[in-house]
Amino acid sequence: MSGQPHRGRRAPEGRRGGAGPESARAAAGEADTVPTPHETRPRGALVSVIVPTYNYAHFIGEMIGSLLAQTYARWECVVVDDGSTDDTREVVARYAAEDPRIRYVRQENAGQPAALNTGLRNFAGDYLQILDADDLIEARKLEAQVACLESRPEVDIVYGGVRFFSADGAAGGEQSEWVDDKLRLPEGSLAGREALRHLLRANVLTVNSALLRRRVVEEVGLFDDTLSPIQDWDYWLRCALAGMCFRFEEFEGADALVRAHRTSASANRARMCAAALRLRRKFAGLTADAELLALNREMSAVDYGYLGIEEAAGGDVLGGMRRLVRAARLGGHPRWRAKWLFCALAAPFVSEARLREMVTVPVSQGAFGLRRRSGPGG
Repeated sequence: MSGQPHRGRRAPEGRRGGAGPESARAAAGEADTVPTPHETRPRGALVSVIVPTYNYAHFIGEMIGSLLAQTYARWECVVVDDGSTDDTREVVARYAAEDPRIRYVRQENAGQPAALNTGLRNFAGDYLQILDADDLIEARKLEAQVACLESRPEVDIVYGGVRFFSADGAAGGEQSEWVDDKLRLPEGSLAGREALRHLLRANVLTVNSALLRRRVVEEVGLFDDTLSPIQDWDYWLRCALAGMCFRFEEFEGADALVRAHRTSASANRARMCAAALRLRRKFAGLTADAELLALNREMSAVDYGYLGIEEAAGGDVLGGMRRLVRAARLGGHPRWRAKWLFCALAAPFVSEARLREMVTVPVSQGAFGLRRRSGPGG
């Protein structure tokens, strides 16, 4: 989905699903929704797994394979096809023919937030797992997080470890050089203002890593379809504003596995930054808390700065310079103000690669002391 969560640690092992069961029947003439008989399910709380997808037939079989491998068997999978033009329907139908827990719902192409909302209108579970069609979850993910929520009634959202991998299974994927490994909600439980302080800085909660109670959706509502591709970040902020309790628990064999590839939404940095600015404008109208508004303004400056870098590096040098100057005017730490101004002045004269580097090094090193770092410095 969206955002830049913390970096992964190692590549997933043994997670290669096929295109579908060998004995699956053809999909021709299948209804768009396949019912799931409740009497065939094992006992226990029901977990609904919502999977929005668009033209990911080449990935979705592997994702379903990770669900079939779960040690917790009481789940339903609602695949919401956002008008795919590939053979997504046929691939899902082959699995649904063998396992009635899998349902397929198709809609006209309306974007990922709309697909998610279709899923929210069609899930039956006590708990909710959102899973992108190109990602995976480890075998104990549902079991461990259901047990956590069952034992901690005060917790609304539990989330755990995340690992990134590339399309070919290699560790690390194509993770952004701007990712800060320290960006994530702290271990343990937190809610309200404390959660908002962390969430306003960045989208620090990977959507696939979370398990939500049904009451979260009943209170917070649907995703904002104007904030693609960072609708999940907006959702977490709204959860925190509503007083929801978040808890980080890391369990063995229960990580979310996020595939990094060039067609994923987070690969378009300029789009992500522009969406982040829309989110911050929205948040400014949701609270009167002076401290949170000041933090939101400070982080808006960072988003303007990164958007300026992307625009200038992409060829719109004048537009990028304007964004960088606005970032400097908005505030934040004096060193960051100086950095944005320095980048604005340098934009017409340096290469794209050098401009991208400049934002990741301390101001004191100047234009001639650039060195690559793993995240923003200075």
